[in-house]
Amino acid sequence: MKVFIGVGHGGSDPGAVANGVKEKDLNLSIAKACRDELVRHGVEVKMSRTKDENDTLSEEIRECNAYAPDLAVDIHNNAGGGDGAEVFHHHGGGKGKTLAENILSEIVKVGQNSRGAKARKNSQGKDYYGFIRETSAPAVIVECAFVDNASDLKILATESDRQKVGRAIAKGVLKTLGIEIQGERLYRVQVGAYLLRSNAEDMQKKIKAVGFDAFIVKE
Repeated sequence: MKVFIGVGHGGSDPGAVANGVKEKDLNLSIAKACRDELVRHGVEVKMSRTKDENDTLSEEIRECNAYAPDLAVDIHNNAGGGDGAEVFHHHGGGKGKTLAENILSEIVKVGQNSRGAKARKNSQGKDYYGFIRETSAPAVIVECAFVDNASDLKILATESDRQKVGRAIAKGVLKTLGIEIQGERLYRVQVGAYLLRSNAEDMQKKIKAVGFDAFIVKE
């Protein structure tokens, strides 16, 4: 099985900017977590970008079609003062609609509100979004949260939070592909050892600040 992940915006195009964050950075963080979860389940993945660089829609579509994936997911975040996640799919329904519904169901499980799985048409009656309209594979666009709504943005507040959303998207993809979801494995890393408790506590605060669990193992 092969999946293409489009990472919205990038480089000179930051996407939506509000509350001290840029959409392009959130998109990349979420997409990497999605990729890692899919790879863990044996799925081949190609991302439109893996770093902050220019990534136009036309290039995304070209790369996606050349890769010929089974499914395609374009990861974004919203703006406009709303609340919750929404996933757009092909107006004709089909596997894209199933993918959208499965992804949204998993995102809701990590605590986000749902704005629905939906389709949008242009004035010609075709799909409004080029990524859905012009890709050969069943494709969806995932809008995870509203960056200009501080309350809604809490779902992506830390790197750990963004990883949860990325894994949720991956689980929706896996369900659509008919792949059984495996239990998560935890890998523990000891950061360091300190003679003074105060130094250990300082490191603990730094680790927690970037969104990871931290605790002092031994007095």
